[in-house]
Amino acid sequence: MARAPEPKTIEVGGRIYANRAWIAAETGASMPTVRLWYAKRGDQPEEVQPADARFPEKGPRVDREDYFDLEQVRAFHRWLKQSKREKVLPTDTALYEGDPDDLISINDAAAYFHFKSPSAIRKYVKDNPGYFAPVAGQVEGPSGRLIPAFRRGDLQEFDRRRNGDNTGRAGAPGGPRADRGTRTPEVQQRIDIATAYLSKIGGYHRGVAAELAKIHGEPTWKWERAVKAAREEAVGGAE
Repeated sequence: MARAPEPKTIEVGGRIYANRAWIAAETGASMPTVRLWYAKRGDQPEEVQPADARFPEKGPRVDREDYFDLEQVRAFHRWLKQSKREKVLPTDTALYEGDPDDLISINDAAAYFHFKSPSAIRKYVKDNPGYFAPVAGQVEGPSGRLIPAFRRGDLQEFDRRRNGDNTGRAGAPGGPRADRGTRTPEVQQRIDIATAYLSKIGGYHRGVAAELAKIHGEPTWKWERAVKAAREEAVGGAE
């Protein structure tokens, strides 16, 4: 099995450049996503405004690896996160009316969040364990058949955490919790997902990080850190 690329930076002419692995580590994106950012830069004309909306051009190439201007990458990522936040429609206030233990159908949940269809929620649940609220049961749908349902309280918690990145791979909004220290939202989101996954499978076992890495298409080392932090927080919370 090929080793995951090592995050690296170099300095050229007084400027810092980072390879794709380093960009993925800082932003919390997967390597395929970082490659897609560059590939899609051609969709944006060079004169696009703001300029930060265009992923930077390749810089130096060292040992068959491309490097990108770090300052420009960070500016692009700030723009990307902000643009996603601005696209999020306000959650329907009806979500906060009723008992937290109420079962809400997947159709109603999609309507509360103004998703195009319930399929967005189905994708979250399937592809990103721990990101969306867990399925809590079933209720009768419009056609009479049973469809997934969620606790109102769990949906409210998801609403407090989301930040507009509807891929399920970004961070938690609303500012860091008091115990988050200097973690980026992307790192904290990975820890939250690891925490939910450990709870789902009944606790830690060897290979958990590799399982999460496979699910999310990312290097195992990223999830080793997340799993370690999730286990430490679980121990601290039990004291």
